[in-house]
Amino acid sequence: MLESPTQQDLQVWIVERLYRICSVFRQSLPYEPCIEQYESQVSSILDEEVTPAASAWIELIAQSLRSSGEFEATEYIR
Repeated sequence: MLESPTQQDLQVWIVERLYRICSVFRQSLPYEPCIEQYESQVSSILDEEVTPAASAWIELIAQSLRSSGEFEATEYIR
């Protein structure tokens, strides 16, 4: 029997999806995009407006991409 995902599992999945979108977007550009460009790309891919919560995650992801390029959602979600 399959277990239903927990709220935390769902949140990790969403944040990891945001990371994948931002990471691919960053790799496709010859320059460092601003936060608004990341948000615009996410909005375009998901075909919906970026929520304030998603915007906060995108900012964390962008900072990670600028510094190390590594991001582990579970380090931020407790």
